[in-house]
Amino acid sequence: MSTADNLQQQSLAEEEYSYDVVPYPSHPFRQSHPERLASVGNLFGIKPAAVDNCRVLEIGCAAGGNIIPMAESLPESQFVGVDLSKKQIERGQLNIDALGLTNIELKHMDCTDIDDSMGKFDYIIVHGVFSWIPEDVQERIFEICQKNLNENGIAYISYNTYPGWHLRGMIRDMMNFHVRNLKDAPKRIQQSRALLEFLAKSVSADKGAYGMLLNSELQLLRRQSDNYLFHEHLEKDNTPLYFHEFIERAKNHDLQYLGEAQIATMWIGNFPKEIAQTLERIAPDIVQREQYADFVRNRTFRQTLLCHKDAPVSRALKLESLDGAYVSGNMEEKVEKDKEPQPAEPRTFINPVTRQTMTTQDPLVIETVLRLKDAFPCAVSFEDLFQNAMDKMVDGVIADATKIEALKRSLATNLIHMTVSGIVELQYNPSVYTADMPEFPKTSAVARMQAESTNRLTNCRHETVNVDDLSRHLVPLMDGTRTRDQLVEELKRLVDEGKLVIQQKGEKPEGISMDAVMGKAVDEVLKRIASAALLVRQ
Repeated sequence: MSTADNLQQQSLAEEEYSYDVVPYPSHPFRQSHPERLASVGNLFGIKPAAVDNCRVLEIGCAAGGNIIPMAESLPESQFVGVDLSKKQIERGQLNIDALGLTNIELKHMDCTDIDDSMGKFDYIIVHGVFSWIPEDVQERIFEICQKNLNENGIAYISYNTYPGWHLRGMIRDMMNFHVRNLKDAPKRIQQSRALLEFLAKSVSADKGAYGMLLNSELQLLRRQSDNYLFHEHLEKDNTPLYFHEFIERAKNHDLQYLGEAQIATMWIGNFPKEIAQTLERIAPDIVQREQYADFVRNRTFRQTLLCHKDAPVSRALKLESLDGAYVSGNMEEKVEKDKEPQPAEPRTFINPVTRQTMTTQDPLVIETVLRLKDAFPCAVSFEDLFQNAMDKMVDGVIADATKIEALKRSLATNLIHMTVSGIVELQYNPSVYTADMPEFPKTSAVARMQAESTNRLTNCRHETVNVDDLSRHLVPLMDGTRTRDQLVEELKRLVDEGKLVIQQKGEKPEGISMDAVMGKAVDEVLKRIASAALLVRQ
C-alpha cells in the first residue's frame, strides 16, 4: 500500500472515530425532503419523479433521523442511507427494525465506494457532509450525483460558503490553535468554550467593526450544542467555498445549477428595489446573480440543488407549473387594533416563519390566503383554492368562461409570485397529515417512538417540533386504535400510576369533576398536535 493510501485510510479512520466519539444529532431537515426538491424541479420545468414512488439516496445519513421519517411517510418509495460511522448506522438500524420498515436500507460504508451496483436514484441528499470532507471526496460526491442520478433527478448538497465563513473560519482557526495539543474530544470542546468566553469578554466593549462582528459570531456559537461545536469547528476538514466555485466544479461533472431548496433566497425581489435593480444590471446570468447576492447577504450556508446538464431547466415560471400542485401557508394578517378590514381596502399578510410580507386588495388573493390559513398545516390543491375564491366572490360564480379563465390565470400568477417570495409553499402530492379530528387519532410511528424518550418529535411536514410533557405521554397512545374517550381513560391511568400529575395554576384541581378536567386536557392535546402536523391522515 502506498503512503498516499495509508494517509487516506488514516484520514477515514479519524473521521469515523470522531463521529463515533461525538455523534452528530440525527434530525429531519425539511429542505432536503424529496417533496421540497420536487417542487423546485417542477417550478423550473424538469418534471422530476413523483415523491410517492421514487428512489432516494442519502449520503451521510448518520442514525437516519432525516431519511427514516421519509421512508415511513412514503411507503411506496425506496430509501438508501450510507454513513461512515458504524455506531450511528447500528443505532439507525435498531430504529428501522422497531418501526418494521421494509423500504429503507442503511449501509455502513465509505461514500467513495458507491458505484453503479447501487442503481439510479431520483433524489440524492448530501446534507452536512460536503464542507467536512477532503476535496477528493467532494469530487467523488459530484461524480456520484452524475452517475447515480436518474435523467430528471435532483441532487441536494449543503455546504458552507464565503464570504460569510471568512469570519467564522477565523474563529475556527483560533479554537484549533488553542486546543492544538489536546486529543481528548471532551477536553477540546471544554477548552474551545473557555476560549469563546474569553474572547467574548475581551471584545464586549469594542464598538469597532471587528468587535461587533466577532461578538455577534461568538454569541451565536455560545448557544450551539457541543456536537455542533466539535464537528463544525474542531474537525480536520471544513472547507467553505464561494458559490460560483461550487457550480464550476459541478459543471466539470456535467451537472447544472437548478436552484436552492429555500427558493425564496433566489428571488431578488426580496431585496430593496435599488439593490435588486443593480443585481439585474451587473449579473447577466443566474450564477453571477446568486454570487453577488451572497456578497450582499454575507452568506454563510447554502442548500443547492443540481441536475444533469441536459435537463430542460427553465426559470420562466410558467403558469402550467401549478397543474396538480398543492399550496400551504399560514399567513398572519397585520391589522390595526380594534379595526375591521373593509372591502376593497389593501390588506397586509406576513409569513411568521420566513417573515416575508405581502399587501394586496385582490379579493381572489385575499380569499385564497384566508383559506390557506384555515387549512394549515394541510396543503390545498390549486383547483380547490380557485373554486373557493370564486364561491366567495360577491357576484357568485361568473358565467363568462373567458373571464373565469382570466381570473384563474391571475390567481396562478399571484401564487407563483407568493411561492418564490417565501409567502407560501408548493408541493405536488397531497398532505399525509390532517388538521381534522378523526375518530381514532393517529400519530406517525416515528413520532410515537420518539415520544418514549424526548419532547422533540418529527412531524409529518418533516420538521422537528417541541411538545409539552402531557402531549409526549399521550402521543405514544395515538396509534389509531383508541378514540378520544379511550385516550381520556388512558390519561386517568397515567395519573393513577403517578406518571402524570394534573394541575391548574400549579395546584391540584378541587371542587370540579376530574373527568371533565381530563377530557378537556385530552381535547387540548389533540388540538395542539393537529396544529403541529402530527396527526396522520387515514
